[in-house]
Amino acid sequence: MRKLVLISPIERKTSLGAYKSTSIAPLALACIAALTPEDKYQISIIDEHIEPVNYPEADLVGITSYTAHIRRSYEVADEYRKRNVPVVMGGIHVSTMPDEALEHCDAVVIGEAEGVWGRVLEDFEQGRLQRKYQAEHLPLDNMPFPKRQYLKTDRYFWGMIQTSRGCPMDCSFCSVTMFNGRDFRRRKVEDVIAELSGIPQKFVIILDDNILGHEVKDSRGNPIGKAWLRAFFEAVIKNKIRKYFYVQASMKFGEDVGLLQLAYRAGVRLALVGIESIEEASLKAYCKNLNASYARRNCFLELISNIRKSGIAIVGCFILGSDTDTKASFGRTLDFIRESGIDIIQVTKPTPLPGTRFYKELFEQNRILDIRYPEAWKDYTFTRMLFKPRQLDIEDVYEGFHYIKMNFYATPAKIKRFFRTLWDTKSLSSTAMMQVINHTYQKSFFDSDLYRDYDMRRLKEKFNP
Repeated sequence: MRKLVLISPIERKTSLGAYKSTSIAPLALACIAALTPEDKYQISIIDEHIEPVNYPEADLVGITSYTAHIRRSYEVADEYRKRNVPVVMGGIHVSTMPDEALEHCDAVVIGEAEGVWGRVLEDFEQGRLQRKYQAEHLPLDNMPFPKRQYLKTDRYFWGMIQTSRGCPMDCSFCSVTMFNGRDFRRRKVEDVIAELSGIPQKFVIILDDNILGHEVKDSRGNPIGKAWLRAFFEAVIKNKIRKYFYVQASMKFGEDVGLLQLAYRAGVRLALVGIESIEEASLKAYCKNLNASYARRNCFLELISNIRKSGIAIVGCFILGSDTDTKASFGRTLDFIRESGIDIIQVTKPTPLPGTRFYKELFEQNRILDIRYPEAWKDYTFTRMLFKPRQLDIEDVYEGFHYIKMNFYATPAKIKRFFRTLWDTKSLSSTAMMQVINHTYQKSFFDSDLYRDYDMRRLKEKFNP
């Protein structure tokens, strides 16, 4: 029997996945395992977040990686190739940079693996492994359940599941459309319920980029937007699946109060919402047209209030440091966070991921500071400035981030936030989850090499005079 080793390497153990409360399993590798015939292969999965890669014996190695970890992935691939073990690589970064990856591996899978992995294995067995395998975007009706038995599930706080793929939006900074396509595809409700029943964790992340979906119909005429989501939540309740869910959604999630209340009854306790900016000009630059319309109509506070009053705590995502931002943007964003009662924040820097329109524009303008790839990819962590914005110095951006986070994580702010979250959501479980994740985010910030001992009085005068 051949030995297949599937690996998810990491560049450094300072990412959020290294903390127990935010640790998530590499679901993509469990999906690859489900596509692999167990009568032919002995399968093992190594996630470097929880264990080192000690290079176990293998006949074939499969590696998946995000951009920030690709340099380490190439190191692992190079080592196996020195041992004459063929290596296949896949994932978003490899799909955007296949020729770069082929300098370190024998074959690449471009796109979603379901349609080509069987052919990869067949070619490997016949000694005719091809250099590139181009995948298609297939319907998700017969998608096999991930083989979670190959994961060390007791090491992960969060279980993970995916109900849809694809996004018709075209945000300039996002690589999802490139990888999963613009056609929105859903799985059958009954399949998702069956898979959920087999997930051991109490806490589950629904990986969909937008759980709300889009108001379109599939090839059979079935609705796959809010109607699908309502049917899913009702099925969770009917089948007595008692889990707490962390979902990702657009701001549109806040429009339907009835759906929000149903989501809470089904177990949704946290919703990550991509606000990105409170300023219309920045949102237009990001091609976040829906959010730009909300900003123009001053709808953000109402939508956020609807979500939180339904019992669901909000993880608010912001991108600061774009060409349209100024020093005042940081102070206005902090004021908005305080006014809205956002429970958890993810504030990131605009990162030109390969394959995005944002990357192409900056690259063509010669504005990316370091293009010594693959070495430079290690800085694509959403925490570092990779170009100089037009209206800010790079140091302004780092100081602005510090100003927001130090105010958000200050002890009086944390105490006030606990009671406000509890009062507004009326949910002890949502409040408890908020506390745990905020503690982890704060620890990650303080542990990072970007933490500085700035003079907070000077920063207040600079960003919020």
